[in-house]
Amino acid sequence: MDFKSYLDKVLLSDDVVKVFHNEYENNPNFKKHLVSVLPEIDDCAKREQNNPWHIYNVLDHILHSVEAMNKQSKGLPEKDRIMLAYTMFLHDIGKPECHLTRMKKGVEIDSFFNHNKAGEKIANRFLPQIGFNEKDTKVIAKLVDKHDIFMFIQTGEVKNPHHRKLNDKLINGEIKELSEVGDGESLLRYLVMVGRSDNLAQNPEMTADSLKMLDKFDEMLDNRLQMANQ
Repeated sequence: MDFKSYLDKVLLSDDVVKVFHNEYENNPNFKKHLVSVLPEIDDCAKREQNNPWHIYNVLDHILHSVEAMNKQSKGLPEKDRIMLAYTMFLHDIGKPECHLTRMKKGVEIDSFFNHNKAGEKIANRFLPQIGFNEKDTKVIAKLVDKHDIFMFIQTGEVKNPHHRKLNDKLINGEIKELSEVGDGESLLRYLVMVGRSDNLAQNPEMTADSLKMLDKFDEMLDNRLQMANQ
């Protein structure tokens, strides 16, 4: 079995956290090959996240997010499931190189500004190395780049100038941008799944409003589809 097929199997396993750690810690060939093409993974294992939004280090957050995605993606074509699993595997891979500490409300926290852009670059380097074609690489890299947009989207009144209101204009804009790499509407649905998987691997005390917003996002996409089919 080639390395990509083996990693596919690990990332699509029912218990990703346990299976990945077992391979990474007890299978020298697996770790050696993975680190040779994705050295950032070792940095993720060492990078804690002192931030109210997180309860895991970067690697464990990544693995829990893959597991959450696998539960959502059951029933999808295997190719799409693999694409989404790798999106979650890479969505925070750029965090270690973007790490900084800062004071927020009198408390020192870890932040990772622009880690999505760092992750996009890593995805564009790593995915072809293990056998992804150009089209699928572009899709995964785009989803990695955009995985954090939901942090800045609200359903209610928008007071923060860096935030946006969830409405048809926003949805149309996101579909247009995603259409650069594939079927924009389908990819936006997948991006919502990415956002939900990310939230489900974070601190549950912080994510209730974000998950409600993502449910509303899904509802609006469903209504859009129903109107198109009338």
